[in-house]
Amino acid sequence: MSTTGWIILAVVIVVVLLLALAVWRSMRRKRMAEQASEIRAEAREHAVEVGQTRRDSREAELRAEQVRLEAERAEREAEIKRQALAQEEAAHEDRLREADRLDPEVDHKADDYQPSLRARSERDEGTVEAEDAAREDPSAGGQHRR
Repeated sequence: MSTTGWIILAVVIVVVLLLALAVWRSMRRKRMAEQASEIRAEAREHAVEVGQTRRDSREAELRAEQVRLEAERAEREAEIKRQALAQEEAAHEDRLREADRLDPEVDHKADDYQPSLRARSERDEGTVEAEDAAREDPSAGGQHRR
């Protein structure tokens, strides 16, 4: 074969290879376009799920906000009641201290003085022997009177 024949053969082979490459690239692009189309279809289907998840998330956030507001309201109410209790306890202790101040048998000036519900009539009736025993036994944590 002559040189011209080899050149023509080489050109034909290159042209065939280029055509094969073009066909392969075309087929590859078509497959990729089909895959992209399938992925988009799946994404459209998934968009419905995303929308539902978004709605569920918003509903959960609203419920959480409602619960948070209710908890804050309950905490404010509890604080008001704690304050009212503290005031009632203080008024109650003031009344007990006044009673102890008036009771000649109670040493309300002692260092370890604590107000007591014990009334003179109860002492007279003997209903507080346990408190008297605790007072005599310091390890029992009794209140010291007199």
